[in-house]
Amino acid sequence: MGVQTSYDYGASKGIAGGLYDISAYENETRITPGGISFGSGVVKGTAPGSNVKLPDADSTAEDFEGVVQNGFTTMQDMKGNAVPESGQSIGVLRQGKIWGIVGKAAVPAYDKPVYLITSGDEAGSFTTKEDTSAKIALPARFISGADNGIAPIRVQAVCVAEKEESKA
Repeated sequence: MGVQTSYDYGASKGIAGGLYDISAYENETRITPGGISFGSGVVKGTAPGSNVKLPDADSTAEDFEGVVQNGFTTMQDMKGNAVPESGQSIGVLRQGKIWGIVGKAAVPAYDKPVYLITSGDEAGSFTTKEDTSAKIALPARFISGADNGIAPIRVQAVCVAEKEESKA
């Protein structure tokens, strides 16, 4: 009788869009246009404060809304991907610690600054300053290195209203 004596599959440290730990966090509900993966960075949509979209070449740091949080409310598509559908409510982490999707060239490490990729197939993924993809600097820091294409990120978002009040 055959017996399995080794296991080649290890569990990842986290999941894209999953909370890194149980420290305090701020999450707001937004509407998705669809096709945005959990763990992706998103920016203001056509109705700021209501919907979000993936970043593009016109996106700025002020447009950053946060990271799409995995709420486990989405069904899988035929390829096994769990991606929120158009018009669905999603949680967007505005402040806290979360596992974000990193670009292929990203080399995240403790306390490195986080940049949002704004173009190409990796739009919405996070990276470091060292690679050459189009990106914007974010109010965030990496907590440690990557694991299976994701890395923990500490998001330090500040509301626009708070920014305006501090100028007065």
